[in-house]
Amino acid sequence: METNQLRVFVKQNYLFCILMGISIFLFFFELGSRSFEIKDARRFAEITQEMMQDGNWLVLHKHGEIYLNKPPMLMWLIALFSSTGHKVTPLTARLPSAIAGFSSILMVYYFTQRFFNQRTAFIAAFILATSHRYFWYGRSAFPDMLFTLFIALAIFFFYLGYKQNKEFYIGMHFSMFSATFTKGPLGIIFILGTIVVFLTFQRDFKAIKELKWQWGSILMMIMVGICIAYCLKIGFEPFITTVKREFLTRINKPVNNSEPFHYYFVNIWADFLPWSLFIPFAAMYGYKKWRAGDEHITFIFCWAVLVFTFLCVAKAKHPRYMLPLYPALSILMAALIHDTLQGSVTQPSWLSVSVRWIIYSTAGMIAVPLVVGSAYFFNYSWVGIAISIVILLIIVKVFLSFHHKKRPVNVYFTIFILTTVMGWGIYVHCLTIHSQNETFGTKLAYTIEKDLGDLNTYQICGYELGGALWDIVNLNLKMHVPMIKSIQELKTFIDTPDHKPLCIIEKKIFEKIKDHVLDDTLNTLDVCTKKRQVTLVFKRNQQKID
Repeated sequence: METNQLRVFVKQNYLFCILMGISIFLFFFELGSRSFEIKDARRFAEITQEMMQDGNWLVLHKHGEIYLNKPPMLMWLIALFSSTGHKVTPLTARLPSAIAGFSSILMVYYFTQRFFNQRTAFIAAFILATSHRYFWYGRSAFPDMLFTLFIALAIFFFYLGYKQNKEFYIGMHFSMFSATFTKGPLGIIFILGTIVVFLTFQRDFKAIKELKWQWGSILMMIMVGICIAYCLKIGFEPFITTVKREFLTRINKPVNNSEPFHYYFVNIWADFLPWSLFIPFAAMYGYKKWRAGDEHITFIFCWAVLVFTFLCVAKAKHPRYMLPLYPALSILMAALIHDTLQGSVTQPSWLSVSVRWIIYSTAGMIAVPLVVGSAYFFNYSWVGIAISIVILLIIVKVFLSFHHKKRPVNVYFTIFILTTVMGWGIYVHCLTIHSQNETFGTKLAYTIEKDLGDLNTYQICGYELGGALWDIVNLNLKMHVPMIKSIQELKTFIDTPDHKPLCIIEKKIFEKIKDHVLDDTLNTLDVCTKKRQVTLVFKRNQQKID
């Protein structure tokens, strides 16, 4: 009986099952295989590592100094996933973002299915999952994916409350609270701004009074209480200065990441690949549906326009800041593509024609690697050539079948979907291989373990390591490496007889000081990549003997 029920569920929800499989593959395949090499990803992992070591979950520290730049939500979640092994790893640092990205996909599917249809929901979720920046930051240790999840949740909860049951407004307030604890008050602007703009277009200002503000007030008081407790520990002045720097000055006069107004108009073409060519037509489609009075599309259109406009006006700009825009853009694009596949986009006629030709041309270009890829990967052996021929015959057969039904655009779109998933999978695997072979942190840990033996038998220190290099050393050796700042301290550390010393020094610095520290009892070992070079200094008689 249970088997029959499962079969019926899969048959009725086959698109959802396909989406689940694709999303799990995209967000979790080899998630922990890359080392920590990206600046900000190292920063949040290092802060979490120190938080777990000193047990202070309220006041965060980085290299022993108080860290105020971001709220603690991401670090709390990384610590939660790292608590089993008591160490932050590449996998546990990226899990919060991957789970948030995966959850957003399911949420977009649920919302779109509820107000549109199952096929549009599948296309919207698939577009979001495979867009360049969303896919990338879903596999990185940044707070922006969590921030995007909570913003989308709040906006969806509002619309569910507005259209169906006002109890959903409670979820909106909790999501807004979580967004603020992830990346500050910007989430409130995105959420309430979208709601106000939409209700203004609907001329339904009475709905603002029905948003269960008592829940928002309770959560606001909780947040104020946490902030006061935080300020009592660090002082009010540093807290207020940080809020001004991280929020107000980023909008008006940022210290870094300052870009011109047109920055996102240029970058979005690369950031939303391979779906970028649909963007202007999705905008035209949204405008057309708004003018026609389509309430669902109007809501999504208000969300997209509000977020994009605010980001363009704000002086501080970065590709990941656009993530909260992508769920809305994906739904708009999916509605357009679905109507095109169904042949229901009639006015203006050039809109559907343009979308069809984008699907044809893009699918045709990316189908070529799908056909010849097998032959290439098998070094043109008869096995690879045979697989390529089979794939080609399948594509031709499917195309002829759809063409016979006068719907060739569907097979082109299917090819588009298949090759996009395969392409991202190959890309991830190539990054994994590069990380294992080329990145410094992985090579450092491997070299020490291979040539010097068990790390636990050494007392390891660093000498004048820069902040970025220090983070890499700490995270990849999975320990807090103390820092030595003078040559005399270095000599004392190396000459102490009651431990096995190992000092990590940047190679260029070691070349300057080696005449002051080297003697007959010491040995050195270089660990080098294209970007970083260090020298390991240790006792010669402690070297591992095979």
